[in-house]
Amino acid sequence: MLRARALCALALLAVAAQAVHLDFEKGLKGWEHSEESKWVGRFVAEVPGSLEKKALKVPDKAKHYGISTVLKEAVDPAKDLVLQYDLKLGNGLSCGGAYIKFLTADKAFTPKGLKDDTPYTVMFGADKCGDTNKVHLILRHKSPKTGKIEEKHLKSPPFVETDAKTHVYTAILRASNNSYAVLVDGEEKKAGSLFEDFEPAFNPPETIPDPEDKKPADWVDEAQIPDPDAKKPADWDEDAPIEIPDEDAKKPEGWLDDEPAEVDDPEAKKPEDWDEDEDGDWEPPKILNPKCTEAPGCGEWKRPNKPNPAYKGKWSAPLIDNPKYKGEWKPKEIPNPEHVKDPAPLTNIGKVGAAAIEIWTMDDGYFFDNIVISNSVEEAEKVRAKTWEPKKKVEDKEEEEARKKAEEEAKKAAEEGGKDGEAKESSGEEEAKKEDKEEEEDVYADEL
Repeated sequence: MLRARALCALALLAVAAQAVHLDFEKGLKGWEHSEESKWVGRFVAEVPGSLEKKALKVPDKAKHYGISTVLKEAVDPAKDLVLQYDLKLGNGLSCGGAYIKFLTADKAFTPKGLKDDTPYTVMFGADKCGDTNKVHLILRHKSPKTGKIEEKHLKSPPFVETDAKTHVYTAILRASNNSYAVLVDGEEKKAGSLFEDFEPAFNPPETIPDPEDKKPADWVDEAQIPDPDAKKPADWDEDAPIEIPDEDAKKPEGWLDDEPAEVDDPEAKKPEDWDEDEDGDWEPPKILNPKCTEAPGCGEWKRPNKPNPAYKGKWSAPLIDNPKYKGEWKPKEIPNPEHVKDPAPLTNIGKVGAAAIEIWTMDDGYFFDNIVISNSVEEAEKVRAKTWEPKKKVEDKEEEEARKKAEEEAKKAAEEGGKDGEAKESSGEEEAKKEDKEEEEDVYADEL
C-alpha cells in the first residue's frame, strides 16, 4: 500500500504544472541581445515612472530589438499553456510591435543566435501601426499528416490598450477541451474554440476546388442579358439636358446689379520695397464687398436651374433572363491531400523552450515585465495579483490626482477670468463717469 501511494505521488509530481516567472528586478540577468546585424536596439532595465521595480525598457525610437532567454525546462502546451506579461506604453503606441515570441524548444538555440525566423510556438501580444490594432495570438502548428508547419492566427483579436498605464495580457490555451481565452487586465476579451476561431483552420477541409479544373469556353454565367427585341421609344430624347433654367424664378428685391462681389482692400498699402520695374504694377488685394453682405446678392443676376422633367438619359434595353444561362461555374471538388483531423492540436505546436522579444518600433518608452509561461491558470492569477495589481493602484491614484488637479486649475482659470471681466466692467463704468463729468464741465464752461 505504501509503495502504491509513493508511486502515485511520483506520478502526480510528473504531471505537476510548470510555472516560469521572468522579471527584470535584477536587470538583464539571464537575457542576451541577439548578434543579428539589424538588431541594433539595446534594451535597458529601468524603473517605470513612480513604480518601484525595474522593467525591460525600449529606450530608443525607430530601431530593431532582439533579446531572449532560455528556460531551464521547457513548458509543454499539451498540459495546457498559460502565457502572460505586463506592458506599459510610457509614450503611447503609434507604430510598433510590443509582443512576445515564446520560442519552440531547441537544444541548439542560443540567445545570441536569435533571428526573425527563429521558430516559435506562440506569438502573443500587442501590435499597432496604421490600420493594424490587435493583440496577436498566433500558433505555429505542425500537421500530423504532412509535417507542414503553418501559422494559425486568431480571427478578430482584441484591441491594444494604448494609454500610458500598465496593462497585463494573458493567453490561455486549454488542451483539455481545445479552447482558448485572451484576457486584458484579468478581464476576458475573447474566448472560443481552437477549431472555430483560427485561420487557416487547424483541421483543413476534406475537399478543395480542383486547381486543374477550368471553366469550359462555352459556359454561360450571365444570369440576365439586354432584351434583344426591345426598341427605344420614339419620344425618347437622349440629348435632353439634366437641368433647365427656372423660368418662374425672379430676381430678389434689393439685388445690387452694379456692385461687384469683391472690391480693393481700402486699408492695403503698397509695400515700401515694391519695385514696379521688377514686380510690375501693384494692385491691392481684394476683399468681399461690404455692400453685398447686407443685400441678397451682387453683380449680374442669373436665373437658377431646375431639374428637367423631360430628361431621361441614355436609353438602354431592359434586362431579361438569359435562356442560355447555366449557373455560376465552380471547379469540381477533389479530396484535400492535406486534410487531417487533429484532435489535440496543442500537442503539435511544440514545447516552449525560450522567451524572446523581437520587435521593431517607431516609439520608445515601452516597458515589459512579469513574463509568465505556465501550465496553470491559477499561477498566472497569483502573479497578476502580486505584481500587476499594486501597479494598478499606484497608477489609478496618479490618474485621479491628475484629474483633480486639472479640474482645480480649470476652475481657478475660470474664476480669474470672471474677476478680470468684473474689473474691466468696473473700469468701464469709472471711465464713463469721468467722461460724463468732463462733458458737464465743458457745458458749464460754455455757458460761462
